[in-house]
Amino acid sequence: MASRSSGPSGCWARLPQLLIIIIVATLLASGLFVALPLLRGRPDLPRGTSLILVEGNIVRVAADPAKEVFLVPLGGVGGATGEQTVVQVATGTPAVLPTAAATATTQPLPTAPPPTITPIPQASCIAFTNYTVASGDTLFSISRKFVTSIPLMARHGISSTSLIPAAVIRVPVGDPACCSGGWRPYVVEDGDTWFGIAAQCGITTDALLQGNGLASGAPLFMASVICIP
Repeated sequence: MASRSSGPSGCWARLPQLLIIIIVATLLASGLFVALPLLRGRPDLPRGTSLILVEGNIVRVAADPAKEVFLVPLGGVGGATGEQTVVQVATGTPAVLPTAAATATTQPLPTAPPPTITPIPQASCIAFTNYTVASGDTLFSISRKFVTSIPLMARHGISSTSLIPAAVIRVPVGDPACCSGGWRPYVVEDGDTWFGIAAQCGITTDALLQGNGLASGAPLFMASVICIP
């Protein structure tokens, strides 16, 4: 009876099977190594310390060799009283971080001041004079002939359509009866200020205000009638 050969040719025949077993075992071991941190239910944190942003605050995260996590304030471990202020997160348990208290206060938006209403000058400071319109008259030329202004005339119904040659119009003017002590009426123009008018008259702003019976800081309105020296 012939005997079966058990020489080197039989070992070479079984070599592919051994390689397949080794490769499969290696893959299983690698997959188990990668899946272990996930199966243990905790993140694989690096050793040492790192900075993270928690609820708008920057904190330092320190991991010890046992993978326990501590949240340490940036000012240091010890507070003003020397007590340690740390928050320990147990391994394998999801951490619920404390909510930081709001430190910024909401500032109300500034509101625009209400518009200034220009009052109509008092009737006692305005007089009316009749004027016959001549050919070539304009509102500006009439305002130069009398103590008045274009806005003041407009408030009393005089416009460029009123300037019909030979027509008689009633021009509002500053009433001299409003002023005393040698002072005369003046109709405030656009851009006038108490300081500017006082400088043109050669007096101080306080003296001009006092001459009109007004206190410091009184408003000045266009087309109003004041008294100047």
